[in-house]
Amino acid sequence: MNSLVNLRDLGGLPVTGGGLTAHGMLYRSDAPHPDDADPEHVPHWPPATVVDLRMEREAQRVPYELPGAERIVHPLHEAAAPENIRDADLGELYRHILETAADRVAGAVTHVVTRPAPALVHCTAGKDRTGIVVASLLLSAGVAPDDVVADYARTGDNMDAVVERIMRFPSRSKKPINPLWLLTPAESMTEVVEVLDDPGHGGARGWLVEHGTPEAALDDWVGRFTA
Repeated sequence: MNSLVNLRDLGGLPVTGGGLTAHGMLYRSDAPHPDDADPEHVPHWPPATVVDLRMEREAQRVPYELPGAERIVHPLHEAAAPENIRDADLGELYRHILETAADRVAGAVTHVVTRPAPALVHCTAGKDRTGIVVASLLLSAGVAPDDVVADYARTGDNMDAVVERIMRFPSRSKKPINPLWLLTPAESMTEVVEVLDDPGHGGARGWLVEHGTPEAALDDWVGRFTA
């Protein structure tokens, strides 16, 4: 399958207080492949900025180029690479990432909010690492938690095609992929929302700023994303 199968534009989501998120500013997807056709269902392609959350070995296994895009490889967490997801349920994994790699999550958001739009955030499947980073961006912009969870769950419809693409460039690891990795349970993303949206640190915006995202850049990006 020579096209992204889990790509979507995150515009059109309702924002608390009124309005919708802007189209053509933030995309999420599975990993691009070198022979992919350009997608036709997003407003602008290629994106201006790409934040690649894969580990270095994943990025080297499936290299690609998007002409004109600035690509930043920003490994988020070893435990979330597909071949490494083992016995813990996904909600526990996501909490573990937020607890042990908060600066990496905030750093990924910093790449998005300080660089030109549209920005594409992706990992291998566009589900776990991408889901955490995208959730932090959407919550910061005032998208309701239920809509953040619903966006995460949409990947479930695409997972068969995602796995088919991944198997074109299989890992050298002989460990079987944990079947839990193929799921998109709403309660797993609810765990992320509970951590990020805690009013004790000022919600997702406060959490990101606390862990290193520049406040002014985040507020400027939110203003453009929700205008």
